[in-house]
Amino acid sequence: MKPCPVPYHWSQDISDVTTVSRHARHNRGDDAALSLSLSAHNSLTELGFVQFIGITAVLMLVPLVAFFGTPFLWVILGCLAAALSTMWWALKTSWKRGTVCETLDLWPDHLHLTRTNSNGQIQDFDANPYWTRVELVEKDGPVPNYVTLHGAGRHVEIGAFLSEDERKTLYQDLSRVLPVISQVLP
Repeated sequence: MKPCPVPYHWSQDISDVTTVSRHARHNRGDDAALSLSLSAHNSLTELGFVQFIGITAVLMLVPLVAFFGTPFLWVILGCLAAALSTMWWALKTSWKRGTVCETLDLWPDHLHLTRTNSNGQIQDFDANPYWTRVELVEKDGPVPNYVTLHGAGRHVEIGAFLSEDERKTLYQDLSRVLPVISQVLP
C-alpha cells in the first residue's frame, strides 16, 4: 500500500478553482481534473521508533545496576521487559491505524472517493458532483466538524482522521470546489 501525502493535499492549487480543467471526462477515461489525497498523520517515523525504543530500553536498564547479584534482578528485569514490549506493541498498533488513506478524484461528470483502511480493505463511493453535497456536522457527529458527502443515495464520511481544524478547512474547500467542477462547459 503506497502512503498518501500527509495529511491533506490537492493535485493542484484550488485558490482559483475556475482554472481547473473541465475538459476531462470520466466516461472517456480521462485523468481526473482534480484529485485530493488525505491520510492520517503519523508523527513518529521509523527511525524515531527505533530511537525511542532503544533509548527507553537503555534508560530502563540503568536502575538494574543496583540489583546485580540479588534475586530481585530477574523480577525487575521481567517487569521492565513486559513494559517495553507493551510500549512496542502500542506504538506499532497506533502506527498501523495511521495508515488510513483516502483519495477523492473529481471530473465534471463524476466523483470517485476511495478509502483504504488500515487492514487493506478498500471502500469506494461514486456519484455525480452536480448532485453531491458536502455537509459539516459541527457538534453531533462522531468527531467535531465531521465532514460527509451526500450523493447517489448514500452519504459517506471523508477525512474523519484529520484534526478538527483540518476537517473545517476540508469542508470549506469541498464546498468551493464541487459546485465549480460540476459546471460543464458547452
